[in-house]
Amino acid sequence: MFKNIQRFVKVHNADKERAREYFKLCMSDIDTSNLDNLRKVCMYISIVYVFMLALAVVAVPGFKITFAYWLVIPLLVIYYFINRYIQRSRVKLSTHAVGILCGAFYYAMCLIFMMMDVVSFPNSQALWTPLAIVVFPMLYNDKLYKYGITELVAVIAFCILSYSYKDTHVFIIDAYTIMVAYILSMLAADIVIGVRSREGLAIMELKRIGSLDKLTRVLNKDALLYSIENYYGRKTTESFCAMCIIDLDDFKHVNDNLGHNTGDLLLERVGQLLRDSFRAYDIIGRYGGDEFVVLMPDMADISSLEMRCRTLQMMLVDFSLGNGQPFTVSIGAIIDKSNYSSKEIFRIADDALYMSKLSGKNCCTTWVINNREYSGKPIIVVFTKGDRPGTSKLYRGAGSTFDIISTRTDKETLSYVSQYHNYIKIILLEMDIMDDFEMVVKYIKTREGFADISVLAVAETEEDVRHAKELGVDDALMYSTPEAIFVKTIRNLIGM
Repeated sequence: MFKNIQRFVKVHNADKERAREYFKLCMSDIDTSNLDNLRKVCMYISIVYVFMLALAVVAVPGFKITFAYWLVIPLLVIYYFINRYIQRSRVKLSTHAVGILCGAFYYAMCLIFMMMDVVSFPNSQALWTPLAIVVFPMLYNDKLYKYGITELVAVIAFCILSYSYKDTHVFIIDAYTIMVAYILSMLAADIVIGVRSREGLAIMELKRIGSLDKLTRVLNKDALLYSIENYYGRKTTESFCAMCIIDLDDFKHVNDNLGHNTGDLLLERVGQLLRDSFRAYDIIGRYGGDEFVVLMPDMADISSLEMRCRTLQMMLVDFSLGNGQPFTVSIGAIIDKSNYSSKEIFRIADDALYMSKLSGKNCCTTWVINNREYSGKPIIVVFTKGDRPGTSKLYRGAGSTFDIISTRTDKETLSYVSQYHNYIKIILLEMDIMDDFEMVVKYIKTREGFADISVLAVAETEEDVRHAKELGVDDALMYSTPEAIFVKTIRNLIGM
């Protein structure tokens, strides 16, 4: 006996835990189901109600259609137009809004049924209200305590009305009937929730398995893009996130020289490391053959992002491919504090990855993308240390015509180029920091979509001017060049 009780308690606790997980993970599907059920209830009540009224008039002696019976019609009409609007406009209601909509309909129907049972037939035992109490858990999907509170309010309201309008002996029968209906509804709700939670979690698991890449066990491309788009559809301008695009260095070389089995083993290892290295609620997926994407909600700290990327790179370096060569990845990572769309953020992260690729193997480029007010004027990007007189000529000669963005590193310069490349007319580069200078020129002139942006170099010596032209700049001037020539050269490069 005691063992049976223990077994029952264990099963009951497991059902409660499953139900909690169901309502936590499947709330969006539950909302959709409740709205669909609301539409069906309105339709079925309309059909059954007319039929039962007609049958009652014919078959029940002394039956009269009172005012309370007519109240159902405007209620159904109102909810018909509400449902039609939701369907046609494809409005995405919150869980709270769905609960209010369904709860308001239930209470309105209960009130009408109470008037039928109490006002229209004060000398008869209640029929419609107990029926509504019993049926409610089967119509809508909600947590057990919400069922209990919702129906308890209806039970108390019914008892008050019955006590006010009916004789004592009839009220006692009504009170007994409604309490039995309430108990039965709670038992039915517990059973229904158990069945729905098992089915809902099973369907969700099937969807999850179907959305996973079979080799790496992270999201496949379609599921990845859907998840990212869904997140950005809910994202507010105040919420920040991070996105990483991870590309395996020389993966083709691995397949060609070590075989596809080794390549598959490597991809499996990368998938495992990604699942272990990021948070459970981060969106992780395989975008292409050797390219992975991670979206991290609520990530706004650039240092934390860089640490995660570096840790991932170090862990992969330790992985052996059997040829004694370390394995590396290149990463483009951004913190999104802007109001760009998911497609624009993905493109900017891919631009960051391209900078990592140009920098060599096992590199990581991190950018922070902020909202910036755009004046509407064409943009000139000035890469300068800020202490050269040559740059001031640009401000005097073009500052009234162009919006000028001043940058001090190649990373900062290219992050602006990625964001505003459609509006940038020219990039002016000082050659004080040669490595940064060469990176910017190489990036602009080799990255598809950026090559039409003019690059003007400003150098100290004639030798630097020649070197800049060898690197591929559109033109090069010296710091000592007269201001008039500066202005003329800029206008020629941008076609003014």
